[in-house]
Amino acid sequence: MNRTQLIGRLGRDPEGGQGPKGVYANFSLATNEYWTDRASRELVEHTEWHQLVCYDRTAEIALEFLTKGSEIYVEGRQRSTRWTDKDGKEQRGFEIRVDEMKMLRRAPKADPVVAAARGMASIETLMKDVAAGVRSDVSLADLAGMLNVVRTNLVGEDQAKGAADDTVAQRVAA
Repeated sequence: MNRTQLIGRLGRDPEGGQGPKGVYANFSLATNEYWTDRASRELVEHTEWHQLVCYDRTAEIALEFLTKGSEIYVEGRQRSTRWTDKDGKEQRGFEIRVDEMKMLRRAPKADPVVAAARGMASIETLMKDVAAGVRSDVSLADLAGMLNVVRTNLVGEDQAKGAADDTVAQRVAA
């Protein structure tokens, strides 16, 4: 079985666009390990960098919502890659092809208003595409989840949960 699970922070903003097989995004993810050195009894930290690539809807979400420093959880498959560098030498490496991604925390020092505006623009585009029949792979639950991420990033997790609870209570009372 080829399955990889990672939790880490983005090393750079996702890059991507439209390719021959659809939308793609690629970015790097840093994961950290900590242990105590037996000889010196000092805490040691090791950072491992992973190259990630995602496609379709996951790529759209990554391009719209993720920035350098964002903390995410990903599941995917490791694949070997080959390319020719600028000197004409064949190079080899590995990448993780992301099948599932969950956003855990926004990047530190990110402006929440700018992130909310970008998120709302993305949601608006998706809604227009769904209404026009261009997209059929986006459900109302997907849009609600995206709006929840925007609200959480804008007002914080505790206030967003309170607002959602108030909305549910108002519906039940009505």
